[in-house]
Amino acid sequence: MNKKRFRKLNKAVAVVLIAGLVVSMESVDLGEASVETTLAQGTTPAETTLAQGRDSVETTFHDERKDYEDSKNTAEAQQNTADKLVEDIQEVNDQISELAREIEMQNSSIAEIDREIELSEQEIVKVEEEIASQRDELGSVISVMYESTLSQDQLSVILRANDTSEFLTRDEYFTSLTTYVDNRISELEEMEDDKYDKGDDLLRLKDERETEVEALEEKQSELGEQITEMSELMQTAQEKADDAQEFADSLRAKVLELEAKERQLLSGKSYNGESSNIVYDGDGTDYYYVDAYPYTDEELTLLAGIIECEAGSVSYPGMIAVGSVVMNRVESPNFSNTIEGVIYAPYQFEPVSTGTYAVVLARGPNSNCYMAAQEVLEGKRNVPNYYFKAAWYAEEHGISGVNIGGNVFH
Repeated sequence: MNKKRFRKLNKAVAVVLIAGLVVSMESVDLGEASVETTLAQGTTPAETTLAQGRDSVETTFHDERKDYEDSKNTAEAQQNTADKLVEDIQEVNDQISELAREIEMQNSSIAEIDREIELSEQEIVKVEEEIASQRDELGSVISVMYESTLSQDQLSVILRANDTSEFLTRDEYFTSLTTYVDNRISELEEMEDDKYDKGDDLLRLKDERETEVEALEEKQSELGEQITEMSELMQTAQEKADDAQEFADSLRAKVLELEAKERQLLSGKSYNGESSNIVYDGDGTDYYYVDAYPYTDEELTLLAGIIECEAGSVSYPGMIAVGSVVMNRVESPNFSNTIEGVIYAPYQFEPVSTGTYAVVLARGPNSNCYMAAQEVLEGKRNVPNYYFKAAWYAEEHGISGVNIGGNVFH
């Protein structure tokens, strides 16, 4: 190798070495800068990683706590919604109860008017018969009076008298007969006037009855509107609920609370000895039929609701038996003659008093209870009784009877 080539090689090596030194120096500078930055922050890389992990855990915990609080608030909101719903439903139920009493009074008023109409009609018939009898009798008297004279006038008959005594006798006879006829005619006229007065009274009673019936129909229509209002309250609450299932659970819990209150109410109620005074030794599966009851949709709902509250929706004989008791009362002169009057009568059915019945009406009775109620209204029966008690209550108070579907009918 000559000296010229050697010098070129040395220069190349020198350039490479210088370039490598520069790169190395830059790397050192960057490393120092990174270290200086870390030192300036006061943490080591390990500490930084730990801090980041801790922040992540705190964020997760915060999110979970927020979810818990949200769930708790939602649950409380659902419970508040259920409580408010039941409160509103019970308020409407109180209005229905008052309306049922008004309907009962209206029915009693109509029944009283019907009795007055019946008596008035009987009196008119009696007067007409008396008038007819008086007319026949008067006709006979007049006929005898004139036929006995052989169509001669009164004067000629009197003049044919043989002496003064006979003359006076005949004159007195005709005078008294004429007076009698005049009096009877006056009586007939008074009876006719009485008949017309009674006819006017009858028309007034019928007009009064028509007014009462119209008022009753309005109240029955209002009853249907009140039941619809309860259903609308239920529907609105369900629509407003954030979580349908949670709301349903809250409402179910509220119903259980009302049922517990119902049992407590019944437990504190002493037995007053009321009984149907009917001997029934069947088991609820022997069905018989009576005349159908001309029911409305509202009455069907009312009966289905009380059947569900008192018998549940499982035992078919039990459902029919509860319905039979209600309708037996309707058909008895010792109770109200309407379904709403029987159900809302004071101190008769605990579910009505506690509000459970109102909630059932609001959400709609079970379909099985609807079917049972319809059959009862169409005349199906399986017990003749007017009373029943929960089996546990009957056992505690020594009430004997027939247990059908968890109720003792006595």
